[in-house]
Amino acid sequence: MNYLVSVPVNENVASFIGKKGSDEGITFFNRKMDADVIVAIMPYTREERLYQSLAETMLISGQIVISTETVDKFLGEIIVAASLLEKRSIVLNENDVSRMVNGLLKDYEVCGREELLEKIVAHKEQHDGDLRIDVDKAFPVKGIGTVVLGVVTRGKVKVHDNLYHSSGKQVMIKSIQSQDVDVQEAGYGTRVGLAVKGIEYEEIDKGDLLTSKQFQKAKGMTATLKTSSFANEKVEAGKRYMLVSNFSHVIAKVDEVDGQNAKISFEKPIAILQGDSFMLIRDQSPRIFASGKASTIS
Repeated sequence: MNYLVSVPVNENVASFIGKKGSDEGITFFNRKMDADVIVAIMPYTREERLYQSLAETMLISGQIVISTETVDKFLGEIIVAASLLEKRSIVLNENDVSRMVNGLLKDYEVCGREELLEKIVAHKEQHDGDLRIDVDKAFPVKGIGTVVLGVVTRGKVKVHDNLYHSSGKQVMIKSIQSQDVDVQEAGYGTRVGLAVKGIEYEEIDKGDLLTSKQFQKAKGMTATLKTSSFANEKVEAGKRYMLVSNFSHVIAKVDEVDGQNAKISFEKPIAILQGDSFMLIRDQSPRIFASGKASTIS
């Protein structure tokens, strides 16, 4: 089984989980344990794109591993962000942060590093339904053609599948690699490298999707919102925020608000589907202050 976990802070913890791999925007750490594969991802930098990449790792992962080695303002922001998604969190016991997490994190447990791998694989998660792969990179390989790196976030991809790209083009999967090994299929949570036919690498951007059903990029949506009680800010009509949904990001304008429901337009079209979760980022702390789920796409 494959497990995708977010490690928002502390590269030592991520390195304990797995061997460091690619590090463009976010960093991947990989470990194979018998029939299980754990992929840990963490923000690559604490610079300008930190909060965007932090949101990416949390949104696309099934679990969040929170190191408490350093208790500071950034740890507080991580806990607030995790509470907005209500995903399962594993809090390491390097320091006692019970007063910070109690009442915020709904589904969490505390453990030591020596128990961490066991706790990760104990959580069984399945995302069935129409196949979906979230793309984070594409590049050419001599003798192979276009190669796409991404994560299977729903369903199962197989060699020779014909899938739809965000552009509307249909592409064929020529081969699949996972953990540098050729495989015939890959399911939820798998970090995959796909050799594809029917599209050039220059046509593929981070945040694009490969799906079994054709779709169009969205110019806007209606959504339900959840705002952190620590934000001291209401999401109001006319305001603009950075919106992150898995590997996609865009400047979004709130057009209308009615209670927890909002109509939002995007500065440019992005690959987001009905039911997708997202996070909103602002300029003041906590930077990641609200989350939501797309109700309808326009």
